Amino acid sequence: MKGIYLILLAVLLCSEQALSLQCYNCADLANGQKCQLTFSCAQTPSVCYKGSMTLTTATGETATINPKGCAPSCQEASQVMQLIANLSNPTGAFNLEVRDVACCEKDLCNGVAQVARSLWALAGGLLLSLGPALLWALL
Repeated sequence: MKGIYLILLAVLLCSEQALSLQCYNCADLANGQKCQLTFSCAQTPSVCYKGSMTLTTATGETATINPKGCAPSCQEASQVMQLIANLSNPTGAFNLEVRDVACCEKDLCNGVAQVARSLWALAGGLLLSLGPALLWALL
């Protein structure tokens, strides 16, 4: 009888992990680094977010930072990013500006957009590449 309770407890503990949203979680610099760190969101409801921030130094050099993570709501993610931008520069040596925040509600949806595969695009590319050869053969 105790074995059944242990199995039931294990299933319940694992089911919460399975139901939690998975998001990429990192501060990805725009110099080609890949964000591979995944994170299970603790709160439910929650959203995955990805943002874009521009860092400008006093000398005029710029860098783009693309933070990704998990938040209870899109509004809260936007507010936290704005708060970081406002509080991160007490000396005035640089300027951090929030450019964009996008949110989604599916597992690992805040990664890099996947290229859509279309049968029509494949057929069109094949026709365009073989078209001149077919015309040459007909002439």
